[in-house]
Amino acid sequence: MVILLLAAWMVGILWGIWLMGRRNFCEDQRRAPVSGPQANSGVELVIDPDAEDGLSHENRGLSEQNVVISGCDRMTFSAAGKEQTVHFENPEENAKKYYLTFELRLYDSSGQDYEVLYTSGLVEPGKCIERIELSRGLAEGVYNTVVHVQPYRMDENKTPANNVDMRIRLIVE
Repeated sequence: MVILLLAAWMVGILWGIWLMGRRNFCEDQRRAPVSGPQANSGVELVIDPDAEDGLSHENRGLSEQNVVISGCDRMTFSAAGKEQTVHFENPEENAKKYYLTFELRLYDSSGQDYEVLYTSGLVEPGKCIERIELSRGLAEGVYNTVVHVQPYRMDENKTPANNVDMRIRLIVE
């Protein structure tokens, strides 16, 4: 009887975790821990002048060596032009540890090739980018995109850590 109760309890917990993973993360920012080394791309990195003070979110109790990344599963853009509103944030929890860069990638129908629509400079902890200019305008429709987030350690070499690719459903109206 005890084993059945424990099994039912575990199924309930796993089901709850699955349901939480399906909600709209743009409304409630998701934080994903990331750590580990990766090769440098050779790109000269500078602080992005468009990054503004961001909204601080509660600390999720992650260890000091993890990167905290906020994300969402969909965005809505205007078909009216190249300038768009986003929320690319480097949370305050990354203070004295990591800069972040953001790249918006538009994938083709095969899902193999992509076009870069936007690339940020380094975003300091506690800062966010709210307005971006795309490399080109997009027609109305639904697009498969990825926000590629690259963390860099705040050392003199700006050593990259493991990156995160967040699949985003981009709706252009």
